[in-house]
Amino acid sequence: MTYTANVFTKEAMTRPLFEELTGEHAREDGWSGPHGFALGGTMQANKASLAEEYFAAANELIDAILEKRVEDYRNGNAALLLYRHSCELLLKAALPQHKRNHDLVSLATSFREMVRKQYNEEVPDWIVSRMHELAAIDPKSSSFRYGNYGIPIDREGKPIDFEAYEGGPHLCAAMLALDTALVRVADEIKMARGWRP
Repeated sequence: MTYTANVFTKEAMTRPLFEELTGEHAREDGWSGPHGFALGGTMQANKASLAEEYFAAANELIDAILEKRVEDYRNGNAALLLYRHSCELLLKAALPQHKRNHDLVSLATSFREMVRKQYNEEVPDWIVSRMHELAAIDPKSSSFRYGNYGIPIDREGKPIDFEAYEGGPHLCAAMLALDTALVRVADEIKMARGWRP
């Protein structure tokens, strides 16, 4: 990336990133300006809403690749990180109590046990299998961030001892199915617990 002198404006270098939310920031809808992010207060995010933000951001990165606005190798790890974190947050949103860790396998196991015990239902195997796939290559939610991968597994759970490949359209479709299923279950659990919008 080439920087030019006009990048280093006084405002860009010294104006605080966060400022008090005022009436100047009000807008008619999500498409009108000013564009920015409101944090805290009535805009306080929860695990489920954050999960959907990460999921939407991952989809945008995949769309940028598929629409040839950016090369695939520039966004791959970022998209995978966002999808993985979205799954982790959805599992945590559904679980009333969970350990403070990033272990998708233990979260998926706890999720499966909770659904079986409290709702007398079975979590489909494919959901748990997807969590195992993500956990195998990124066991502690650091691989996609730092590039030190675990060993990916194939459909049968066997290690892939060579370089692995994930196609963008397949990744997007698989994560959409997983997100849809987890969001639906999380919503049903919230309703069963007496949550009302």
